[in-house]
Amino acid sequence: MKIVGINSSHDTSVCQYDTETQTLDFMHEEDRFRRHKYWSPHYKQSDDQHHDVLSAIYKGGVQRPDELVFASFDRRSFNIDWDVDKLLENRMTSIEIAEWIKAEPLNNKREERLLEKYSDFITGSGVGGIAEEKGIHDGFASQFEVNGEPMHAYYFWYEHHLFHAYCGYHLSPYYENGEDCIAITMDGGGARLDWENWRSYQEIESIYRMKKGEFAERQWVLQSNHRALGNLHSNGFPNQQAGSLDYTGENVIEVKDGVEYEYTSNASNGMDFSNISHALGCDKLGRAAGKVMGMASYGVVREPPYRNFNNYAYAQELELHAFDNTCKTIQKAIDLNPDCKNIVLSGGYALNCTNNYKYLSVFPDHQFFVDPIPHDGGTAFGACVHLDLLFKNKDIVSRRNDNN
Repeated sequence: MKIVGINSSHDTSVCQYDTETQTLDFMHEEDRFRRHKYWSPHYKQSDDQHHDVLSAIYKGGVQRPDELVFASFDRRSFNIDWDVDKLLENRMTSIEIAEWIKAEPLNNKREERLLEKYSDFITGSGVGGIAEEKGIHDGFASQFEVNGEPMHAYYFWYEHHLFHAYCGYHLSPYYENGEDCIAITMDGGGARLDWENWRSYQEIESIYRMKKGEFAERQWVLQSNHRALGNLHSNGFPNQQAGSLDYTGENVIEVKDGVEYEYTSNASNGMDFSNISHALGCDKLGRAAGKVMGMASYGVVREPPYRNFNNYAYAQELELHAFDNTCKTIQKAIDLNPDCKNIVLSGGYALNCTNNYKYLSVFPDHQFFVDPIPHDGGTAFGACVHLDLLFKNKDIVSRRNDNN
């Protein structure tokens, strides 16, 4: 069976997986076909064009597959729009709202309370992104036609780090040798794993135990609403500096089905590099995290009072800070899996090659493999592997969209 996987977030990609040979036939990255770095799809609601067209499908000669599956970063969101004029006229209320938001973690119940308590200063709210996600996927699926009939049926789950884990493990020597591994996935964002209770939080770090031919075992997830709070601030909340809405208390930890879910408002390591790439002028939308990682190699961090305040030194300070944080995550993964010495790193942050080699000196008893497609493009392949496992275990769920 041939499964085509499409990642519809940034790093948009198309791949094909042969379930009989368990091999990746090809992986096409859309921005390379377009010669447009950082390209990502957007749903268009105009009458003449309802979706972007993937050049990787028709230029890459991708044929209609037996099955089609999508991966994404989870476009769902909960938005609040402020009455800017009222907040500008009521500065003390603006400060009060900010203090109220950051006093406790902003779960769904507190979001609803916020809407009720400060309704006079809110012009609107609502859930977004669901129609956009479906529109993008429907559009891409319609490109696969046979005798004029588009392909309507496809699979999609709100997962992200899980697909990173499958991709990294399947491409590693551990999979080929039939060995277990620990998959550590780190990214700027991911799926909203508890939409019913913590919809503003997206996974930023995850730990999985991987076994050949078996479903990944999720062991620990760190989720952050740092970006959601940033959006809440940018939607017209005046008089407050960036980050003024972030909860800075102890992380909330919940255990569900033996898995530890941790909730924070802190930025992930990947978010930090993205934010600094914007601040240093590498990219106006903060997409050039890799440039900051590269800059770190040329910086010299000195102790006070002899500090270097240039871009390279600042990048290196961030690099060292991120290294310490990542070592803590790796140690947590080792503590959860004391019997396993194989570690796979995936997710966009795993592109941090200036830090990757250093982990060996801190964890000399373990061996590391870095996913060759660690960015979001690799999730297309991970989704294919996940779908294949569902079929083989006869555990498949209904298709999200099936008009045939």
